[in-house]
Amino acid sequence: SFTDTFSTKSADDYDHFSRITDYSSAKSQESSEAENKRFEKDLKSRHRNACKEMDNGKYKLAIQSFEGILADLLTRYDMNHERIGTALHNIAVANLRANELSDAKDAIEEAFRIRKVALGALHPKVGDSLVEFGIILMALKENDRALKVFLEALEVREEGMTNAKEGPERQQGQLHLAKVLHNLGCVYTELDQFDAAQETYNKALEQQKASFGEWNGKLRSKGDSTKPGFLTMASTICNLAYIELERGNHDSAIGFLNDSLEIQKVLLEADNKLILTTMQNIAYVHCLQSNYGKAKDIYMEIAKLQQESYVAYAKRGWHTSIKNLIYCQLRLFDFESAFDNLRKLEDVLSTQEQTGTSAPSSDLQTTHELMGEVNFQLARLPSITEYTQRLLVGQGCVLCECQPGEFHDAVDAESWFPKRPTKGSKMSGHRMSYA
Repeated sequence: SFTDTFSTKSADDYDHFSRITDYSSAKSQESSEAENKRFEKDLKSRHRNACKEMDNGKYKLAIQSFEGILADLLTRYDMNHERIGTALHNIAVANLRANELSDAKDAIEEAFRIRKVALGALHPKVGDSLVEFGIILMALKENDRALKVFLEALEVREEGMTNAKEGPERQQGQLHLAKVLHNLGCVYTELDQFDAAQETYNKALEQQKASFGEWNGKLRSKGDSTKPGFLTMASTICNLAYIELERGNHDSAIGFLNDSLEIQKVLLEADNKLILTTMQNIAYVHCLQSNYGKAKDIYMEIAKLQQESYVAYAKRGWHTSIKNLIYCQLRLFDFESAFDNLRKLEDVLSTQEQTGTSAPSSDLQTTHELMGEVNFQLARLPSITEYTQRLLVGQGCVLCECQPGEFHDAVDAESWFPKRPTKGSKMSGHRMSYA
């Protein structure tokens, strides 16, 4: 029998069998370790590629890449593992960038739940997911819920600061706290709670300055790691400007916007969207104050940057900027310059109408109408130099009944008054992390 045969084996046979078993087990362990190394190496490579796709604006591809990483992780880990939470966090951020807000919300809610279970409610990574969760809720206009989420994130960040050691760890904690405060201020602004928003933005600025110092007009080196922090500072300052604008404090708003613009111009390309938007807001406030000369100069600079830019969003904005410039020139009675720019605008709109791109026919029609009115003024009025001199000496307009300082109502351009630009600030989130 098997038992009899086995019982007759010698001690040497037992040792030999044991060595074979140990050898087989060792080989199996080596094979498993090698397989794990290959798995991690492949996963890191795919993660890097997905992040590159995000940087290049290929969000759909990035989503597919991150979802593939999640699928592979699920073959090795249970649903409540920390790495599953991180993978879902990355998927949520990619969907947010792709403006797939419903999918982003589903992913970040699950990421937050898993991380909270796996790591504890006050872990920094839980704070990361709460910040992204709040940003997604704001994008969905769920501001009341976003407020609760950011307040929870604030609690996590404040807890992190109490345990942070002096040095890089505390500096990082201050930066994370500043981001939450910045975003919390954005929610208060959307809820029209301007006093709370202003107080929160000022707290954010305090943490930013504590983390990387005051802005001194330049970075310490080309690759200075404080650049993202200073960009966030510029956005926070912009947000303070928007509060002042809501309150009608125009001079204060311009002061904050100029402070923000100073930082942006050092850190960003001249045609960057943030720079252009900040300049548009400054010019708009000047128009509210009837400072058309200052507004004209800014709109002229914006239009030039947009015309020379290779970036699509900048070129698309030229149409609006040139209209704003024309309005200012008309308010300054510079009919000759206004007419020249109207002709440029007409050429662009005509081309767009012929090619079926962008501008509606109504834009071309109103441009033609305004050109006719301006051309009529050019035919009946003296040169701009003589006209200005007459106004300066108090004669008013000798060709009509306008009194000194009154706008010449013969040109009806009020419908061209610059519209309030979009806010140039943005929410402050976190980078992708390897799952």
